Amino acid sequence: MDQAHLAQLLMRHRVALYAYIFASVRHHADAEDILQNVSLAAVESSAQLNDESGFLPWTLEIARRRILKHFRYLDRVQALAPEVLTQLSDATLRVERLVPSSRYQAALQGCLEQLPPASRRLMQWRYDGSVQNASELASRVSRSVQSIYAQIKRIKVALRSCVEQRLAKEL
Repeated sequence: MDQAHLAQLLMRHRVALYAYIFASVRHHADAEDILQNVSLAAVESSAQLNDESGFLPWTLEIARRRILKHFRYLDRVQALAPEVLTQLSDATLRVERLVPSSRYQAALQGCLEQLPPASRRLMQWRYDGSVQNASELASRVSRSVQSIYAQIKRIKVALRSCVEQRLAKEL
C-alpha cells in the first residue's frame, strides 16, 4: 500500500482511533501522543496490511498495544484491564460500521459552523488545547467557571441534536 493511500486511511479513521484511545487514557495530550505513535507504527508496518477493509481493526490493535505500553511506561495503576480495552475496540468497530466517522465529522463540522460566533469560539478554545482548564477559559471570557460549564453543556446538547438530525436526513 502506498504512503498516500495509507495517509488517507489514517485521516478517514482518525476520529474513531482517537475516540478509542481517549476513552482508554482519558487525557488529551496522552491520547494525541499515542495516536501519533499508532500512525507512525502503521506507516512503518504497512506492508503487513493486506487490504483496506482490515485497516481499522489492524490500527485498533496497534492502539491497544500502545495504550498498554503507555500505562506500563508511566508506571501507573492501569485504569482499564486488557479485556476492557478489547471490548472498547470492538465497540469502536461496531459504531464505526453504523455511522462512519467521516459522516459524523462532516455533520459535526456543519453544525459547528451554524453556532453563533461566541459559542463556536468558546468550543474551539475548550477543545483545541489553547486553554488548560475551565478556570483559565472562564478568566479568558470574564465569566465564572460554573457559567462556562453550563454554556458548554448547552452547546453540546445543541450540537448533539443537530448532528443527529443531519445524520437522520442522510438515511
